[in-house]
Amino acid sequence: MVRAVSAGISLKHIEAYDAIAATGSTIAAALELGISQSNASRLLQQLEDYLGVRLFERDKNRLSPTREGRQLGPDIRAISDRLRELKTAAVELESGRSREMLLRLAFPASLSSTVLPHMIKAFFGAHGPVRVELASGSYLAIERMVADGEADIGFARLPLATPGLRQEKQLFSRIVCALHADHPLAKQSALTISDLKGQDLIVLNRERPVRHELEALFYQGGLRQRPLLETHSVASACALAANGLGIALVGDIIAREYAALPLRFVPLAPEVPVTYCLVSGEKYPLAKSAGLFLESIAEWRWAAGAEDASR
Repeated sequence: MVRAVSAGISLKHIEAYDAIAATGSTIAAALELGISQSNASRLLQQLEDYLGVRLFERDKNRLSPTREGRQLGPDIRAISDRLRELKTAAVELESGRSREMLLRLAFPASLSSTVLPHMIKAFFGAHGPVRVELASGSYLAIERMVADGEADIGFARLPLATPGLRQEKQLFSRIVCALHADHPLAKQSALTISDLKGQDLIVLNRERPVRHELEALFYQGGLRQRPLLETHSVASACALAANGLGIALVGDIIAREYAALPLRFVPLAPEVPVTYCLVSGEKYPLAKSAGLFLESIAEWRWAAGAEDASR
């Protein structure tokens, strides 16, 4: 008759079986596990009660597997291995060091191909690799991805247009004039609205708040000409300026990722500040991997803060 099982089966029962099978003794198994001999015997008894079969027979002073024990042994050891893997995976998930974790980042295309790969490399170096999904889009699209829980961390620009976002880190920048290194105005320490009169200007499209600020500044300074080129990204604006097609008015932080181009970056006067930020969704708890990512870039030296603006 099978005795009623008084306790659930856990990793301890499987570990006790492994140790007894390896040593042939509850005494030796207890020493290996750091428990009492009576506790080792009790764990074995509970496992046998659960399975409804005897797993070991006493042969003189040694425990030997029964026929059932030999047949069930591989399955029990497989469960042991799987439980250990499960425990390890749980620890890795909690610590943020698991390839099974997913970090979802949404950054503008201009940064996805420049600074973001370096950030991810630094993150992997500090915390080990995890699965990462990258998405790109306009600032408004990025805000919506984060607010809807489709991305854990997004790169946005203030003021935010979408509710339900939490600011995690602010990044302060300003508008600079990106122009070809051989441009007649390239050696000036700053460019005023008056300096820009009669110049071919490259600006970002009208959906960006900073565009409206620039137009107001142009109006106050008496600059009535239309921009020669309008484009969708800082990367495109810098590429156009590097080809000598005009002066691009762009945010310093992102523009400096294109410093390898034949460009000079001259501050615009008066200063037009631009504030970027990393955001997460208010409706969702911050993922462990996202928190570790933010920690890993807490002291990130953005190009705009590390270099002189007159470069």
